[in-house]
Amino acid sequence: MTEHSASAAGRLTALRQEFDQVFAAPDATPAEDQESLIAVRIGGDRYGLSVREITGVAVAGKLVALPSRSPGLLGLAGIRGAVVPVYSLAVLLGYPKAGESVRWLALCGAREPLALALGNFEGYIRVPKSALYAPDRETRKHIHQLAQTGGDIRALVSITSLVSEIQSKAAVRPR
Repeated sequence: MTEHSASAAGRLTALRQEFDQVFAAPDATPAEDQESLIAVRIGGDRYGLSVREITGVAVAGKLVALPSRSPGLLGLAGIRGAVVPVYSLAVLLGYPKAGESVRWLALCGAREPLALALGNFEGYIRVPKSALYAPDRETRKHIHQLAQTGGDIRALVSITSLVSEIQSKAAVRPR
């Protein structure tokens, strides 16, 4: 086992325990009044992905690069017995394409699955729905809400919006 895969396996075990502990502890706020988020960081900025909009999170394995004009397409990965296109969440949100380290994948879509590469996965959090609000000014594309999480503000990524854009661009075939 390589050092990277050992550290990823250890981190995955810790995240599973953290995830399980969240559900084991009594919560003062009813679940229907909370939003469950996957916390990530891109270029120093804090983001959240709604758990309702993804089908899972997986450790990134081997990624096979493809020649493509599709912005953000990193390549293909084998996930749970299927070959899935992997897109850079950072590039789709407008960050410059860089040699990002792909360690985690957010799985999206049931009929036509795809994965979003997450470089800095910070964990699982729940916030009261009362802490969600619309931005008061224009933000990055695919950001429709902000969340107050403790002393921080996280931009919530609309996975539905991202997946819709990816699929609409993939459906256009130039002649």
